[in-house]
Amino acid sequence: MFNTVLEAIKRLEAKEGPSKSDQELLDYLHSEADAEVNSNLVNLMTYGQRLGWERIENRVARLLDFIRAAREEGSAGRG
Repeated sequence: MFNTVLEAIKRLEAKEGPSKSDQELLDYLHSEADAEVNSNLVNLMTYGQRLGWERIENRVARLLDFIRAAREEGSAGRG
């Protein structure tokens, strides 16, 4: 479901001159995506003891590196 929400966001953001209802839907989808990300992070932390905290820390660190690289690439593409 999360992938469907992200795909819908991409399509709505790509539209030229979105309508008011498109913008309202986009706002809703952004909030749903944010809620899903938060939920998954909470689930990850909940299972930290079982999975091992070091393993989780490594995954989160790699994810943060990925996010930073994507942000820098996005900034370089716009400049």
